Amino acid sequence: MTRPNSGRAAGAARLRPWIERVWSGEAGGNATALLRPAAFLYGLATAAARARARRTRIALPGVRVVAVGGLSVGGAGKTSLARWAALAAHDAGLAPALLLRGHGGKAANLAPQALPLPRPGDAAAIRWFGDEAMAHRAALPPDVPVIAGRDRLAAARLAAAHGARTVILDDGWEQGYLAWDSLWVAIDPLRPLGNGLTLPAGPLRKAPGNLSEANVIVAIAETEDELRPGTVESLAARFAPGVPLVRFRRRPRRIERQGEGAGEADPADLGPVLLVSSVGSPERLERFLAGEGISVADHLAFPDHAPWSIALIQARAAALAAAGSRSLLVTDKDAARVRLLPALPLEPAVLSTRLEPVDDPAPLRAALGDPSRDPVGGGSASAAMAGPASIG
Repeated sequence: MTRPNSGRAAGAARLRPWIERVWSGEAGGNATALLRPAAFLYGLATAAARARARRTRIALPGVRVVAVGGLSVGGAGKTSLARWAALAAHDAGLAPALLLRGHGGKAANLAPQALPLPRPGDAAAIRWFGDEAMAHRAALPPDVPVIAGRDRLAAARLAAAHGARTVILDDGWEQGYLAWDSLWVAIDPLRPLGNGLTLPAGPLRKAPGNLSEANVIVAIAETEDELRPGTVESLAARFAPGVPLVRFRRRPRRIERQGEGAGEADPADLGPVLLVSSVGSPERLERFLAGEGISVADHLAFPDHAPWSIALIQARAAALAAAGSRSLLVTDKDAARVRLLPALPLEPAVLSTRLEPVDDPAPLRAALGDPSRDPVGGGSASAAMAGPASIG
């Protein structure tokens, strides 16, 4: 498989911010030393912010809240895990809603808004709500509200008004609005700590010791090899002894062609594909495709939530079509975007995935719990006074 930082994909590597490639060890190895003073200051600032958030989070009686978070920025599988939680809660009759900031959309900093049911090719909705929010809306049942907005407490109240009794917070560990009953921390089993440094010298939002705040640690593997016992178990035992660890394996759900031959496609029929992505960890996506036997001729790895360069996609599609490629592949996070592309010499296809538990998911299902009781979550003083699959 062609890596984004090699040979034919060298142009794709430049699409990703230089700092992301430093964090992964792809480039600028000496830069981490220069950034360590800034990382120290970041650690002080975020420690103060976390202490403030613990004081300001407020519980919402009558609603069960599960927060899904991660130690590092992007790419640990938080979005997939939040979606799994919403589907599990729906299947259990727990009346869930999924709440997220809505990164990349104009609504992210406005009063929370419930997403309408998706319409194919709705460019305005993508710009307003963001790609992840639209992907959640398309993947979840119509009776599961998806609400985008910064203020998670206001969003939870809106969800309750829509009849929700269980609220799932996608990327909810950092926010300081809504207290939770259970915190699930998603980690990458292959590189759970990146280069081991905090922002901006590394990808960590917080030090590994903060894993002790988790109620459940979740490792999402992209290949069978990543399920071998090792780093994740050691990390959990060191920083969060006694906290349950549940492993998942990402599996393909379907590949749907979007062109004239619309319908489900077999991976073997795709041939070497032009992969176009705007996900938090393009390396994880490549690992998954390699494990599923899907050959990638080139990968245009745009930054997470960033707009695409149509001209670049057209140029690479033309070059690869001339070399014999037949398909352009995106994840379901970018399904709405790919429908907006002009005609290309490669037939577009959308990959959707699901999470399959490897370990007993009982700790997660128990955390979804009985929504009739009042939450006490987040360990905040306010809570005590007031009286839980997309490749991203």
